[in-house]
Amino acid sequence: MKKLGIYIHVPFCKQKCNYCDFYSIKWNYKTENKYVEAMLNEIKSYKEKLNGFIADTIFFGGGTPTIVKPDNLKRIIEEINDLIAIDKNAEITIEANPNTLSDENLTAYKEIGINRLSIGIQSLNDEILKKIGRIHNGDEALNSIDRAKKNGFENINADVMFNIHGQTVRDVEDTIEMIIEKDIKHISFYSLKLEKGTPLYIMEQNNKIVMPEEDYEREMYYAGRSVIEKHNLIQYEISNFAVKGYECKHNLKYWNQEEYIGLGPSAHSFLKNIRFSNSSDLNLYCENLQSNKLEKIIHEELSEDDLIFEYIMLRLRLTEGINTDEFNNKFSADFMKMYENQIDYLHKNNLIYVGKNNIKLTEKGMDISNYVITIFNNSY
Repeated sequence: MKKLGIYIHVPFCKQKCNYCDFYSIKWNYKTENKYVEAMLNEIKSYKEKLNGFIADTIFFGGGTPTIVKPDNLKRIIEEINDLIAIDKNAEITIEANPNTLSDENLTAYKEIGINRLSIGIQSLNDEILKKIGRIHNGDEALNSIDRAKKNGFENINADVMFNIHGQTVRDVEDTIEMIIEKDIKHISFYSLKLEKGTPLYIMEQNNKIVMPEEDYEREMYYAGRSVIEKHNLIQYEISNFAVKGYECKHNLKYWNQEEYIGLGPSAHSFLKNIRFSNSSDLNLYCENLQSNKLEKIIHEELSEDDLIFEYIMLRLRLTEGINTDEFNNKFSADFMKMYENQIDYLHKNNLIYVGKNNIKLTEKGMDISNYVITIFNNSY
């Protein structure tokens, strides 16, 4: 059986964060029920396409999936299980805002098979949280971890953000220290990037906020990474750290160029070398599925060259880098010969480490990973 990841986009929020450009709308019960019925129909639409697959990861992302009633999440999981088998050891993740994790909800999540939480903490400094439009405070964030652990969740990720206007290195270090004291198994450590059209982007354009200088952004990153690694969470991807065995299996699918489908408005899929997505409009998504007319937006059918470059780009995000034997088997090619000049240039400039059957970014290369990746797309 082929392994498949399933991403479910839940496009609801109580309040949209000032930095977020993911598709989401304000939640209400009526819209939730309409969305769930459409979701069940979309799952059914894959009946002929997924023969021979078994789902080994399911990821509820958003938005804020924990706004949705647990009974509706259960209906979605049951519909997936009717479509294809769910591996008995499947990783089933739900993203959560700290103030949505009640004891009642957490108990329900365990009962329906959810076994991993990804909590959007971002910071434990209340002033920083206000700046970015979060609707929880630091105490609520820490209490949510305690509540989750009390209800039997061990596999917990905490999202932590740096490079926020007004943030200091000490803020970042203190947030990470306090989170790790809760015996967190996974931290996603992201630099804030201002996306066009978001409130923070507009404020920066209008000179109402000043973002940290690039050198200070790097100082925050190094300081945060140092604290994380001091507590034995190992960096396995540019922005992700985990206790051994707690790496996010679903996200590894993306970085390993494995197949997955995305359900819900704006969700993206990669299946049989084709990338496609759903409309980023909940009303259109629901109307189409009500009449069985869901049209996928085909972005591209990847050629061999596309697949090779994408594989390099994704694998270089991982600290283990590219296994050249695996590359050669996958593409019936010789990586070292294909990219001899690029490898020589990057190695001389201390941007990659070259092992016997391994190419990976150095610390310097990780800082400018986008540049390194473009080199593999150029002729030398």
